[in-house]
Amino acid sequence: MQGLTYLVVAYVIVWVGLLAYLGVVMLRIRGVRTELAAVKELVREQQEKRS
Repeated sequence: MQGLTYLVVAYVIVWVGLLAYLGVVMLRIRGVRTELAAVKELVREQQEKRS
């Protein structure tokens, strides 16, 4: 039965690690989207000044 306990613990650790990784990736994507929106706004403002 001890082997089964280790298997369950390893399974939980892998899932926690995967979820943490996905959380980090989602936060980075959110940051990139925010920066992209800022760049789009700057480009739009520059285009309006030229027109």
